[in-house]
Amino acid sequence: MDFVNLLKRIMDSDVNIRHSLVTDNEGTILATSHREGITNYLSPEETATSLKRASVAWKGRNELAPKIGRGMYAVATFEKITRMTFPLGDENLIFVSMGSDAVRTDLHEGGQKQIIEHVLNILSKDPTKQ
Repeated sequence: MDFVNLLKRIMDSDVNIRHSLVTDNEGTILATSHREGITNYLSPEETATSLKRASVAWKGRNELAPKIGRGMYAVATFEKITRMTFPLGDENLIFVSMGSDAVRTDLHEGGQKQIIEHVLNILSKDPTKQ
């Protein structure tokens, strides 16, 4: 799969997306994309630790899938950012972060709900939803 092109499509879908990346199920970064002019809040080491924690949480969700169905996405909201996590097949995860209302680029553009819809539509591979 072309992760770079996928992340470009996600980044292009909304100006309020700060950062997006693809990891494997262990949290190892496979591809990343940053909005120009945006500075990360976390160091590379802190980002790696956070991604590994999120990957472990996603594995726990997958253990419940036979009973409640496969996870579609998860959202973690902080004062400065909101991070959305989406499964990408069985082997990878996509992380998308947007600024909180206090630090967003354009309040007239999409918010969390719209970004989730955009990413789910892109991942569906259904051209009528994109």
